[in-house]
Amino acid sequence: MNLKRKVLVVEDNRINRMILSGILASEYQVLEAENGQEALNVLKECGEEISLILLDILMPVMDGYTFLSHVKADPAYSSIPVIVITQSDGESDEVTALSHGAADFVAKPYKPQVILHRVASIINLRETSAMIHMIQYDRLTGLYSKEFFYQQAREILIQHPDKEYDIICSDIVNFKLINDIFGIQAGDQLLCGVADLYLRTVGEEGICGHFNADQFACLFERRFDYSEEMFGSWNDQINTLPYAKNIVMKWGVYSITDRTVPIEQMCDRALLAARSLKAQYGKYYAVYDDELRSRLLREQAITDSMEPALEQGQFVIYLQPKYRIKDNQLAGAEALVRWIHPEWGFQSPAQFIPLFERNGFITKLDQYVWRQSCAIMRQWDDKGYPLASVSVNVSRADIYNADLSGTLMKIVQEYGLSPSRLHLEITESAYTEDPGQIVETVGHLRDLGFVIEMDDFGSGYSSLNMLNDMPVDVLKLDMKFIQSETAKPASQGILRFIMELARWMKLSVVAEGVETLEQLERLRDIGCDYVQGYYFAKPMPCDEFEPLVKEQYAAGKKQKPQKTASAGHGECVLEDGLGRDYLTGFLNRRGLDTAAKALDKKDSPLAVYLFDFDHLQQINETYGHLKSDRLLADFSEVLLSHTRGNDVLVRIGGDEFLVIMKHMRSEDSALKRGEEICRAVREIGTPDNLTVSCSAGLALWNGEDAVSEMIDRTNEALNHAKTDNRGGCCLWGRTKG
Repeated sequence: MNLKRKVLVVEDNRINRMILSGILASEYQVLEAENGQEALNVLKECGEEISLILLDILMPVMDGYTFLSHVKADPAYSSIPVIVITQSDGESDEVTALSHGAADFVAKPYKPQVILHRVASIINLRETSAMIHMIQYDRLTGLYSKEFFYQQAREILIQHPDKEYDIICSDIVNFKLINDIFGIQAGDQLLCGVADLYLRTVGEEGICGHFNADQFACLFERRFDYSEEMFGSWNDQINTLPYAKNIVMKWGVYSITDRTVPIEQMCDRALLAARSLKAQYGKYYAVYDDELRSRLLREQAITDSMEPALEQGQFVIYLQPKYRIKDNQLAGAEALVRWIHPEWGFQSPAQFIPLFERNGFITKLDQYVWRQSCAIMRQWDDKGYPLASVSVNVSRADIYNADLSGTLMKIVQEYGLSPSRLHLEITESAYTEDPGQIVETVGHLRDLGFVIEMDDFGSGYSSLNMLNDMPVDVLKLDMKFIQSETAKPASQGILRFIMELARWMKLSVVAEGVETLEQLERLRDIGCDYVQGYYFAKPMPCDEFEPLVKEQYAAGKKQKPQKTASAGHGECVLEDGLGRDYLTGFLNRRGLDTAAKALDKKDSPLAVYLFDFDHLQQINETYGHLKSDRLLADFSEVLLSHTRGNDVLVRIGGDEFLVIMKHMRSEDSALKRGEEICRAVREIGTPDNLTVSCSAGLALWNGEDAVSEMIDRTNEALNHAKTDNRGGCCLWGRTKG
């Protein structure tokens, strides 16, 4: 591969070309042309590769001066230096050559060392100039580079101390989408169009720079009366450019009053003003002022203090109680973080959480909260308090941590806790940013046993498709949504629909921001599961929350224990009721999974029943959900009265109930018990004398087959019952085939 620079020799005399080629060949790759026209053809083929031209003036076809005029008129070749070969040292030839754009001249006869030195010097000068140009100018837009813009701006301010100047910087909102949708080339065309707008607007009285990506800056003498109309017009002009589809630009203005402020900081302040508008629709510009300056200084102070604050334990966990709505019993808590600074005092999360989310410190703070929450639960467990759960926040930045699941598992294992004790709140808006990543990560966490809560549901990003795809256990209704919906008449709003949707999806619902009795009663009426809010309690320090746990523990010891679903040896512990059905208190599908794992052969033989109401859909349509819910609650009482304390009772969903009775003596005994329950259902009294009945499928289980297989068998038997023995019980095996 030849790495020598190329030199073009244009000379009609063959002997002279041979002499020049011989002089240059040791240092350069020599191309030859015998007249100006032939030289132009060589330039068309490899013009960008040619470092210098040696040009004779007197030639046929096209002389040297004509060729030189063509070269200097063409932007593609005009930067190539030309050394003219003259017949003598006459001053007139030299002046004529230089006036036509020649860089230098040599006279005949040729002096090899003079030619080599002049060629090398001019090529070096050209390459140095090109390098300086590249440093000074942005290759894409032709505007000043960032560093050169700073340098030129400093010189202008020094040279004109009596003039008033402004700096304007801009940012394109979601510019990355242009590259993603239309491609890099389309994005580059848009940036060049923006650069042209800057040049036209500023004119020769100012300077413009392209910093990086979509950031531009200009400095000019103050002459505008800034207004939304002016910047809106600029935005409209940008949207006429190719590939500019609904582009929104935000501009920040910094009026230079203190010239001791570094140019770099002036531009940063203008950009800060522009970025302050990113979430504000219809606003195109902002002026950097004292308010923004105060915020900047405040944010810097917070940033400087955050690491020492974490090390010194200035961040404190507060707990907001969560109550089960059907009996107003404490069901857990949400962990919130407060900052108690030794000088600033109590700091609200609104003052520091948004900044931590932007600078990435939120991941460290989140892990601190997770660890502290687990330590608190460990203390409760050691004191014998009920197994309460705590909900913690998982920020968007945490989701992209490849080792998130490993970090969380390490923390809960360190404190000897089940993953289900630590509920993970993921804000609803996070699901819209990278659904694929969120679904995969959250799904893995849920498989590990963590309870997943969708926080701020109803805050404006909800879609049924999103909810259908996301692996969640709990919906947390947004505080403002609750307050606005409960202010509407009961016949209006969508709260009841959301609650029915949650029931259909087997999700629990937590309502945040409950502040009044009216709100509580509305939520109770539509079947909401849990509530948080000032009506019950404000967030409080952990030492104030612990007496609530202790009080409930003491009250629970005094009460007669209720019948609970068992998993064989001791109660099946399901924290916070998330393994239980909201209406009946029985296990739900999640709780069934936990209970089934605890069953073994010592519990055999087991009778597995699947009960299903025969006409509940008609009752729903005729009398409404409240009536059908009342019947389901009555049916749960029937099951409780016909089962033992260690049997497993599960509401599968809707009007289907699964019952696992342990130590069933025979098929006949199991079938008799199923018929007794079906008969008891027909005897349920209703104010409207409704006809109520249920059918049942039954299968005997030896404890070895999978739970899913047993449910399939009972479902098959149930179908036979509905066909051949409606209102009664059928045993799988006797109906098989």
